[in-house]
Amino acid sequence: MFPFEIGLGEGLSIRQRYMIYFTCSSYGHPILPDKKDANILPKGIRVSTNLFSAAPRKSLVTHVEDEIRTALIEGRLEPGTRLVTKDLAESLGMSITPVREALVRFAASGVLTAEPASSFRVPTISVEQYAEISEIRKSVEGLAAFNAATQITTSEIASMEALLKRYLAAKSAQDQHLALTLNKEFRFVLYNAARMPTLLGVIEMLWLRAGPGFNYLYPEGKSDNSDHHNYDDLLSALRNKQAVAAREAIEHAIEDGARIVMEALTRRQTQMLMAK
Repeated sequence: MFPFEIGLGEGLSIRQRYMIYFTCSSYGHPILPDKKDANILPKGIRVSTNLFSAAPRKSLVTHVEDEIRTALIEGRLEPGTRLVTKDLAESLGMSITPVREALVRFAASGVLTAEPASSFRVPTISVEQYAEISEIRKSVEGLAAFNAATQITTSEIASMEALLKRYLAAKSAQDQHLALTLNKEFRFVLYNAARMPTLLGVIEMLWLRAGPGFNYLYPEGKSDNSDHHNYDDLLSALRNKQAVAAREAIEHAIEDGARIVMEALTRRQTQMLMAK
């Protein structure tokens, strides 16, 4: 129930009534004033007839952004992947406009590059660029692990343990897509446990930049169990609230992953040079 629905607006001035109206509207609960007040608006206040017209479109843009962000962070879009606005709109079952707006936003932040014919591309990344991002990630994600060690709850640790089992099973089954998804979920339970939302935003941005490289983390036919040991060390540190050990475990995980990705990037760069 809201003020005008239960008559709490009685005795208030019209300006006070409209202040309640606009305050509630900003939280998604439009409260219309009494009909007798409808034509007696205070000076300077105007009620738009299409106050909520942008809401559906905004939610569609957000949906597209979430889909692209997740695909990038989980490494499902390889460096150099071309994204055509029309094709992406069809796959998402919506019009071109919200898809284009979402893609333009990512391009403006440098996460994607804009190209002719309404298309965008996941940027290629050099070994040197990936090495730089990895060094920054070690500092930032190491800080998150350090802070999480003293604040993480037993239920969050239990969630990480369950995710790790599923992640290792996906790796054994060579289900790359599922492994990437579970790896991201495992890591972000940890980073959320740091209770530092600004830091979490920085980590997400770094993963957007590094994420396409994650596509090379699990070479077909090869098995690397270094992350298994790193994650075991991490969980042990978290259970014992050992902040330094938690930071070191996540730094080692980043180093081992970066080594695999940079080896793949080096091979790719060599192949491109030989093809010229």
